[in-house]
Order: sequence, then structure tokens, then C-alpha cells
Amino acid sequence: MTTVTGAEVAALHAELDAVAALMTEIARQFGPQVWQGGSAGAFAADLQGHSRALDRMAHDVMAAADRATPMPLVFPSPAPMPRVASVPAGGLVAAVSPSGLERLETALNRASWDLPNHASRIRALLPAAPTAECRRTAAWCREQAGRMRTRIRYARAEDQAAPGLAAGPAVRLGDPALIPVPDKNLFGAKEMTDLGRYQATAYAKQLRERTPAAYAMLDDIARSLQENAKDTAYLQAFFGGVPAGSIGGLAHDLYLRHEGTPLTKSDKTLIGNVGTALAGLSRRQGSGPAVTRALGPADADLPGHTLLVKLSAPNVRWSSAVLLDLAQAALRWRQRHPSYEITQSSGTLAGESHSSVINQPGRPWWHDWGLTSALGVTDDKAVRDYDPAVTILARIAAQGDSAAARALAATPLDKSLTVQNPPDAKAQTWLTRSLGETYAALLIAPDWRDGGKAAGAVIKLATAPEKGHEAEAAANAAALMKAAGWWVENGRPKVDKLLDRDPPVLIRWILPGMGHSGSQPSWFPTSKSYKAELPPELRNALLHVACSNIAALADASRTSAGTGLPRTDPATGRLYVSMGGADVQAFLRVLASDDKSWAQLAAAAQQYRRSLFAWGLRTGPIRDAMGKAGYLEGSLITAYVKERSEHEKITQKEYEDAKTELSHLRDLVMEIAGGHPAAEVPGVSAAVTSGTDKLLDKISYDDFEKRMAAIRAKDSTYSDQLALDLAYGYFLAHHGRTGDAAVDRLLARRTTLSADEQGRIINWIHLLKLSGKGSATPNETGPSLLRDAEDAAGYNQAPTQ
Repeated sequence: MTTVTGAEVAALHAELDAVAALMTEIARQFGPQVWQGGSAGAFAADLQGHSRALDRMAHDVMAAADRATPMPLVFPSPAPMPRVASVPAGGLVAAVSPSGLERLETALNRASWDLPNHASRIRALLPAAPTAECRRTAAWCREQAGRMRTRIRYARAEDQAAPGLAAGPAVRLGDPALIPVPDKNLFGAKEMTDLGRYQATAYAKQLRERTPAAYAMLDDIARSLQENAKDTAYLQAFFGGVPAGSIGGLAHDLYLRHEGTPLTKSDKTLIGNVGTALAGLSRRQGSGPAVTRALGPADADLPGHTLLVKLSAPNVRWSSAVLLDLAQAALRWRQRHPSYEITQSSGTLAGESHSSVINQPGRPWWHDWGLTSALGVTDDKAVRDYDPAVTILARIAAQGDSAAARALAATPLDKSLTVQNPPDAKAQTWLTRSLGETYAALLIAPDWRDGGKAAGAVIKLATAPEKGHEAEAAANAAALMKAAGWWVENGRPKVDKLLDRDPPVLIRWILPGMGHSGSQPSWFPTSKSYKAELPPELRNALLHVACSNIAALADASRTSAGTGLPRTDPATGRLYVSMGGADVQAFLRVLASDDKSWAQLAAAAQQYRRSLFAWGLRTGPIRDAMGKAGYLEGSLITAYVKERSEHEKITQKEYEDAKTELSHLRDLVMEIAGGHPAAEVPGVSAAVTSGTDKLLDKISYDDFEKRMAAIRAKDSTYSDQLALDLAYGYFLAHHGRTGDAAVDRLLARRTTLSADEQGRIINWIHLLKLSGKGSATPNETGPSLLRDAEDAAGYNQAPTQ
């Protein structure tokens, strides 16, 4: 049996006295001057019951301590628990003092926090002590504190909405008159709906005030909304009752209270609480009108709308409809209000130089949010955080909201946003968009402040072929590839001239110390040849689109404009949209300047080529398969040469060897991957290249170039690699049986083949003869099929100059 010392008994006595003090404070703060009515009587009865239970617990604890003490000790009895006077039953209405209830709420909260700690310390001193009542009373106190907070909010909101309803005769003890509230222990749906309506009226009144009390009321309403974010009727009553557009303008209203200083931490918490509640409501059936009305037109105050989304709880999802509306508005808005200034010199007058801002319609938007110092230095991080388009797109990406992403990319642009005559458009137009007829064109731009991360994530979602949405995803992919190709071939040169004209353009970027001509800030993507490029994260997303829609690239002929209609790829079963060869080759230039991206695309093309060969040999149209494979190779070679010739000098021999470079890149990828993955099921190309992407991400560019040098030294040849791929296709088409057991073993291996082993396979394919099914003409041979593919590749190459 555990024994306790006199000091431990004294400590137990002190803990029990502390428990009594907590309950005494609750009883002291409760009374008719604070709360009247039947609900008050029920509270008094519950409080009395818990006090008696704690009294019994204190007696049992001291009795257990007496039994565990080796010799008799005399201690005074613990302080008694308070006795609570009964309150007569009321009717339908109770009356409360908000400030008195706040003190009672504080006492209840303190007891809910401290009682479990006292119980733990009592058990530590005397393990046999019965302390369960401490925890039961703490839970009751916690529950009652929450209900007390609701009564306080109801009383204050009702007093704002209908001040003439104060109870009488007034009981004043330093507090305002008692205010009527529903006489309920727990507020139900009707009471919460009334609370929402009253708080909506109070919210409207406090927005007009600029006092600390008004701010405190707004903050408490925001916390009430966040705490009751699952109560649909309450939220609809509130957001449906506030002035139209007042929620969308909340952030800027709070900013104006600070006389030009940025939003504070408490401001952002308030905005986040309101945003969390609005996000929850936006996903409830039938809530659209209330949400739309509360937000108001997004174009009226887009940064304010953005902050509601950005600061809302990340685990609460916004509806796709709201995010779609905000994303469209943000992409439109950034066409007029980019997050930087371009200032063009306008010459000198009276010996002084003059300049004018050419990309802002007036005052830069961030000046209206206090994001510049008295000296005019802009807080770059704050501007990036407030940037509407980046924030909304990032939320779509964080939620994985493919519905919003698909709809965004597919929505047709208003006539005011379509560029009717691209050659005559101002060069600055192409800093924030590309050419196109849907919002997909507005996602393709070089000036994304986050490096294109959010836009790239949305592009991946918009082109993901989810079940039932394959056609939409394919159409979005085609629109994005076309827009990206147009920007590289047409928009990029115009932007380059804009940023490098004579007299020079002064780029007054919003980073301190960057306001000098002839340079861009560190976040702006550039290359040796151009002062503007598509950012890395955006290019990575477009690489994903290319690998996922490689069938569209293989189907594009240089002399065809494509149909723009969906087709099903027979080799993989994937849906794609027919594109013109010129558009495909322009798009591929986006990826051709980066060796790692080009290596991954080359590997994806090789895996798809094997799938094509397997399909053609298995089902019959082998020459169609060879033609598609050749078209794909021809487009890759042409895009590579066009892009590289603008970045560096390329000789005629290097032009001829461009296809050999594809072989080098493919060999490198397979060496890194450790083998030759088979492509025998639909979608395998995307799966293979996804894994390759992760492998290449771990390799630095220096290491990549060293590996490439070693691969080039092995003297890979395009034709030999094509022969190997045809062999793999035959192997897959015939279920792993080529008729040569040694070749079967080599093709089934998952490790890199030696030069001799590759030679064995190449020799076998050159001796191959086909007949019957799988042959367009009798006695088709391996070499004739290889010539078909090389001829198609040559057909899709642009003529040399």
C-alpha cells in the first residue's frame, strides 16, 4: 500500500482548496444581476450538483490520505465547495448582462483548464485518490463556457439590431441594462438563425464605426462564424443579411482603419475566420446566392477577395464555382494590374530626364494596401502574398480541384480579352498572356511571381484525364500547347524587344535596388538569347502535358493544320485532339532549350514508339504505326534545331546529327533508370516518364552533362536505336516470343544491354520477315519498316536553309 508523508497530505489539502476556489469564483460571478430566467435556474442546479460531487470527492481524497498515513495527523477540512441559491423558473425569454456573462465565461474557462491539472497532481501525490469528478466538472465547465459565449453574442447582436428590446425594469450594477435572450439551455436552429440575422445587422453598423469597440465586435462576430462554420442556417442568415459586397470589401475596410499602414496579425486572423466560414458555406447546396451577394463583384476589390481565400483555414475547401469565378477575375485583372511597373524613357526636357509608366492604368494596386514605405520602397514579399492570380490558382492546386481547373482553362474569353490582330498588339501584352480564345492562353506567361508554380499545377489538373472528363482534358491540353508554342515563336521576340529597346526601357521592378535599365530582377526568367522566358515550373507542367498527350504529337503532320477534333489513340487508348504540325513543332520549342526536359520527352517518345510498334504488329496497321513514329521524331528534330539555332550557332552537320542527339538522351535516361521498361499497356508512357522525371530531378545539371559526355562517347546511332525499339515492339506484340530464344532473353532483361547484346538484337530485326496479318504487303521485312519510319521523320522535318 502506498504511504504518504505529512508534507504530501498538506499538498493534497492545497490542491483541494484550489479546486474549491475555482468553483467559488464561478458561483460568485453568477447571480440575478447577471442572468435571469429558467435557463439560469437549470445552470444553478447543475452547478450545485457538481459542487456537491466535488465536496464528496474532497472528503474521499482526505479519507484515502488518512488511511495511507503511517501515523495519525490532524489537518483542517478542505475549503467547502460553494452553495448556489436556486433561481425561479422563467418563461420563453431570459435576460442577461453581456459583461457579467463574460466574467462568468472566464471563470468557467479557467475551471475547465485547471481542474484536470489539479486532478493529475492529486493522483501523483496519492495514486488511489478518486479524481474522476474533477474531469467531469471540467467538461461541464467547458460546455457551459461555449454556451455562455453564444448568449453573449446573441445579446450584443440583438442590442445592435433592436436596442428597444432591453429588459425592464433595468438592473444596473455598473453594467448596461439586462438584454433579453432565448430562455434555452442550448440554442437550436431557430435561435442560431436569429443570431445570424442580428449579427449581420451589427456587422453593418460596426463597419461604419472606427472605434476599438467596433473592431472588437467585428472580431467577435468573425470568431463566431468560424466556430459555427458547420451551421448552414446560421451562416446563410448572416451572409445573406450583410450589405452586398461588404464581405469582399472587409479586408480593405480594415486596412483603412490603420490610416495607410499594412494589415496587422489580428486583422488577418479576423479575415481568415470570415473566409473559413464563407468557404464552408460555399459548398452547401443552395448557398450560392448568399455567398455571391456577400462577396460582391470580384473586379471591384480583387486583392480583398484574394485575402479571404488565402487566409481561410487550409483544411476547409472552397466551392469550385467560387474559385472558378475568382480565378477568371484574377487572370483578367492581372492583364491591367501586373505586380510591377515598366517605365519607358520619354526623353529630356530642360535638361531633366522624363519617363512614364506604360503597363499600369493609373496608381499601382499595391499602393492602395500600404505595401510601400514612406520612401516609396515596396515590400516585395507582401506584394507576392497579395497577388490575386497566384493566390487563387494556388488554392485550386492545393485543393486538387480539377473541376475548377478544367473549367478555367476551357472557358472562352470575352471579346474584350481576345486579341483580334496579334501583330498590331502592344509588346507588353505578351508579358501577361499568350494568344488564344480561352483562359488557357492567360496561364501562359513569363511574369509569374512564383516561377509559374501555381499556374503549372492548375495546368496539370486541367489536363488530367479523369474518368468522364477525357475530352475536356484533351481539349485543354491542345489549347495550352498551342498557346505556349505561339508565345515562344511570336510573343517572346516581341517582349525581348520591349525589354531591350533603344532608347532603353527602364524596368522599375518592385524589388529594392532593381530600378535600373537593362536588367531584370532575380525572379524574372531569362536566357542567354532572350530577356523573357516561360518560368521553370510552368515549363515542367507543359512537359507533363507533352508526355501525357504524346499521341497528339505523333499524329501531327507538318503539312496539315489538324482538325481540332478529338481522336482515340489506338496504341494507348488515350483521347487526344488533332493538332497541326506547325503548332506541335512550335510547342516543342518550349522544352527544347533544356537538356533535362528534352531527355525526358525523348524517353517518353521512345516508350510511345514501342507501344505503336506493338500495336501495329499485333493488329495489322504496322505501316501506320511506323508513320506516326516517324512524324513524332521529325517534329522533335525540327523543334530542337529551331530552338537551339536561336540560342547558339549550329552547323549543318549538327543539324544532320540532331536525331543522333535524341538517341544520346534516350540512352542516358535508360542508363539512369537502370533498364528498358516495357510499354505494353495503355498509359504506360506517362507512368514511365513520371518515374524518369523524379530520377532526373535528383541529378544536377553538371552531373547530367558529364553523363551525356560519356554517352556520346559510346557513339549511339539513331537507326540502331530505332531497330531496337522495333524489336521491343515485336516482342510485346507476340507476348514475349520472337522465335529466337536468345533474343527473347535479352529483350526480357531489365538491365542495360551491352553493345554486343544490342548488336545481336539489331541483327535479328534486320533478318526479320513478316507475312500475313501485320503486313501491308507480302514479305514485309524489318529493314523496310525501318525505312518507312525514317522517311516519315524526314517528311516532318522543316527543309534546311
